[in-house]
Amino acid sequence: MPPSLTLRHIIPQLAFGIAVSMVAIQAHAQNLADWSGEWDSRWRGGGARLSLQQTGETVSGAYPLYSGKIEATVVGRELRGRWIEKERSGSFVFVQSSDGQTFSGRFESGEWWTGSRTSLASAPKFLIDQHLPETTLRSFLQAMNSIGPASNDLLGYAAKLLAPAEESEAGISRLDHADLLFKVLDRLTFRIWGISRGEEDVDRFTTKLTQAGTENSLDLEFVKLDDLWYIVPPDPDLLRSTLDKLDLARQQAAPASRKNSGLHSPRDTFKTFLQGIHLERGYNADGQAMRALNMSEFSDVAKEQEVILLANYLKRTLDRVSYIIWQEIPDDPNSKEPFIHFQHPAGEVVVAPFDDEETKEVVWQFTPGTLQNIRSLYAAMEEMPLEAGLPPAPSENFYFAMRDRIRGFAPKLLQPWGIIEGWQWLGFGLIVLGSLLLGLVLGRLARLTFLRNWAERAKTQPLADFVLRWSARTLMLGVGLLMTHGLLGLPDTIAHPVTTLGWCLIVVTVTLMLLLLINVIADRYRNIPQLAGHFRALISLIAGVARVIVSIAGLVLLAHLLSIPYQGVLAGLGIGGLAVALAAQPTLQNFLSGITLYMDRPIAVGDFCSFGGTSGTVEYIGMRSTRIRTLDRTLISVPNSEFSNMQLENYAQRDQIFLKDTLQLRYETTPDQLRLVLVELRKLLLAHPKVAPEPMRVRFVAFGAHSLDIELFAYVRTQDHSEFLAIREDIYLRIMSLIEELGVQFAFPSAVHYHAQDTKSDPELAKRASETVKAWRETDSLPFPDFDWRDKAELSGKLDYPPLGSKLADVMRDPVFGQSEE
Repeated sequence: MPPSLTLRHIIPQLAFGIAVSMVAIQAHAQNLADWSGEWDSRWRGGGARLSLQQTGETVSGAYPLYSGKIEATVVGRELRGRWIEKERSGSFVFVQSSDGQTFSGRFESGEWWTGSRTSLASAPKFLIDQHLPETTLRSFLQAMNSIGPASNDLLGYAAKLLAPAEESEAGISRLDHADLLFKVLDRLTFRIWGISRGEEDVDRFTTKLTQAGTENSLDLEFVKLDDLWYIVPPDPDLLRSTLDKLDLARQQAAPASRKNSGLHSPRDTFKTFLQGIHLERGYNADGQAMRALNMSEFSDVAKEQEVILLANYLKRTLDRVSYIIWQEIPDDPNSKEPFIHFQHPAGEVVVAPFDDEETKEVVWQFTPGTLQNIRSLYAAMEEMPLEAGLPPAPSENFYFAMRDRIRGFAPKLLQPWGIIEGWQWLGFGLIVLGSLLLGLVLGRLARLTFLRNWAERAKTQPLADFVLRWSARTLMLGVGLLMTHGLLGLPDTIAHPVTTLGWCLIVVTVTLMLLLLINVIADRYRNIPQLAGHFRALISLIAGVARVIVSIAGLVLLAHLLSIPYQGVLAGLGIGGLAVALAAQPTLQNFLSGITLYMDRPIAVGDFCSFGGTSGTVEYIGMRSTRIRTLDRTLISVPNSEFSNMQLENYAQRDQIFLKDTLQLRYETTPDQLRLVLVELRKLLLAHPKVAPEPMRVRFVAFGAHSLDIELFAYVRTQDHSEFLAIREDIYLRIMSLIEELGVQFAFPSAVHYHAQDTKSDPELAKRASETVKAWRETDSLPFPDFDWRDKAELSGKLDYPPLGSKLADVMRDPVFGQSEE
């Protein structure tokens, strides 16, 4: 084969092989699981914290609890290798989950071994110290007190402090043994640094630890091995029996209602406060941690802000005292003696029992004296470094954050200038000045935006102008004074009057602004022309009641802020309410009667009415009286209680006006003439467009002393009395013309004697009347006792009104008024 052909074929194949190998190596490397890190592991009856380091396919590590080591190799997601504990060793296999957070595994014996990845965040923040029995016990309790749910790292550190022993000898794993021992120690109370060893040069000694308030105890033994002290855990059965005795004693000592209070012993109070801050991730005025502070001697006005500041002070002070071991704090719920945790010339940290007013139980809280002196105590200890393992408190509060910054660039400002520090004086002045300037700007903007025409009103309403000018300034000043407490951390002796002044300014300003707003709204709606008079009076009543409510509410709030005992005054109103009601009975009657007038609405402003023999127009309906303008143009003021009891006749509410009169005809009128008159009068009323056809009647009703009497009964279609007079006048004029056309004469009461021949009736007209009535009889159309309905329909509205020739006739017939020209 020629060399050229050989190279041409070999080189591509070689390159392809190298590429495939590189891809395979890279794929193999990418498929290797990452085992580096911290793992919490468990096996049947035990567990440990694994620390693994991976280099390529090789993994090594250790688990300090058993002084064990790990040597293994990674194959994909598997980890195969051996565990080594001094002379003991064995093989294992782990398989990592797809998310890389857990593993499943087995020993060579077939027992399971599992674990989960964790972080160093839960590692102890303190140093393990075993050079003394006291430090060993302290390290053990620190680790166990800091342990979280389902974590083995701190439990492993604590278990390492137990004296080495075979787990088969104790019948329990070291982890479980450490956990059981801690449960017993957690129910005991002792001072770690008070443990007595007797002789200094000993390698083993036993101390007695007791339960506060009972005779139960535990003998705890320590042993020194290789210059390190270890705890010799008691037998597990002894620990279990002791634990039962301790729990039984506490259940009998603490009432069932107090078991879950969280404040039934000094230890519970410390736990509620410190763990509450940790669990709530800060300071919450309504949180569980704040229940541990007794704020009974602090003002209610500034209590919400004050409790947060005091909690910050207390937490920072406790951090500078020492690392708190719960077991050093008594947990006896029946103790009556205050527990002094720390003493200093500047103050003390004390918890004591108090009677809870809400639950009527005894609770343990940090005393008011502790809280009142905590500022000076913290100032005396502020430069004290924190104990190793304690993180610095977060400066989430503006006051502490500002104070920490000032300490860095101007520490002299932290010096007291009288009752508060120098930087607090400067901050207070800046906040007050800034609030006034902001209020001035907002006030001007409000006047320019909403009150452009106020300059004219200011001349007639100076009080309203004064309120508008100063409301924004006083409101912003009040808000600024309230901010000084939280921002500057003012002590209660200063915060109380400052906060009270701020709330008073806000309450007074808001009250005046609401009163002004009520007046503006009431005036606006009262001036609407289309609004009925009744509603205008109702608006006045509502505005008056609203002003009273706002004023009373403002006064009550001010009394509360100024600690004026207004509750007794309010209670006294209930006791003296009967006497007041009796004394003010007329006023109350008038007020209630005014409400009745508004609700029933028998009259309204502008109505013409008649009452008690007096007629007039209603001009005003108030809370006490009603004012009426009479026909004589005088003004009558009638108390509402009397006015509502009178018989009121409201002419403004009638839909029609009654027309009733009697026509008197001479006795010379013949029956047929009288019949014709009755018919023509009925036709006249039916034909008139302003007279209602029903009910309407014209009847011969009586033989009078000197006349034949005809009664007119009808309703005129109008509500206006002036228009009614004009319509009645028109009807009467038409009746006069009708009577004259029919040849009939009106009768007049008089004592004049006359002969029949003196005033003879027209024989032709009388004959014509007789013929007309005769024709009605012959055609069976006599309109007695009434017209047929068809005749009524034909006659209805036939007359012209206003009558022809009237000045208003052409106007009323214009199409705009709905009438035709016909």
